[in-house]
Amino acid sequence: MRVCKCVFRSCIKMAAAPDSRVLSYSVYKWSSYSSTYLPENILVDKPNDQSSRWSSESNYPPQYLILKLERPAIVLSITYGKYEKTHVCNLKKFKVFGGMSEENMTELLSSGLKNDFNKETFTLKHKIDEQMFPCRFIKIVPLMSWGPSFNFSIWYIELHGIEDLEVVQPCLNWYSKVSCVRTSTSIFEDECHKEMLSS
Repeated sequence: MRVCKCVFRSCIKMAAAPDSRVLSYSVYKWSSYSSTYLPENILVDKPNDQSSRWSSESNYPPQYLILKLERPAIVLSITYGKYEKTHVCNLKKFKVFGGMSEENMTELLSSGLKNDFNKETFTLKHKIDEQMFPCRFIKIVPLMSWGPSFNFSIWYIELHGIEDLEVVQPCLNWYSKVSCVRTSTSIFEDECHKEMLSS
């Protein structure tokens, strides 16, 4: 218990002056893509190139992109680049999730883009009860495009956050302890439920 308190204070103290930077990532998984509009196109910002985007094969849910960070980080914000003109495939509504594994993610943002040519940056949820938590995976889930019945397009994605190990490691330690407690609690509750059903 003493260690947990120390880890908690260490992470909060370092959060006062974070060193935020652009985070490197790869496109890890995707729901679908259309023609030459490949998922990896979002790695390059080319607002004057209409083909430089990911486009889903359909607008039937679930459509998504999963990004894998080069290393665990505190992800503070996400920036969407756009085409130089308005476009029917821009995301009118979307959600962003994040976590240390692709199977266990927390909702970080629910929002939408304006249908224009300006980049938009959104702050992401990165604290639980004032405690910063790390992410290795980011999942972007389009929900609605500006043009009815059109497929979803994402032109460019940039992630900003903290990857300094001195900041991230205490948060990783805290996250591991919390995850362990939650798993143990869940197992205990399942066993109790089974006993109640069998009695």
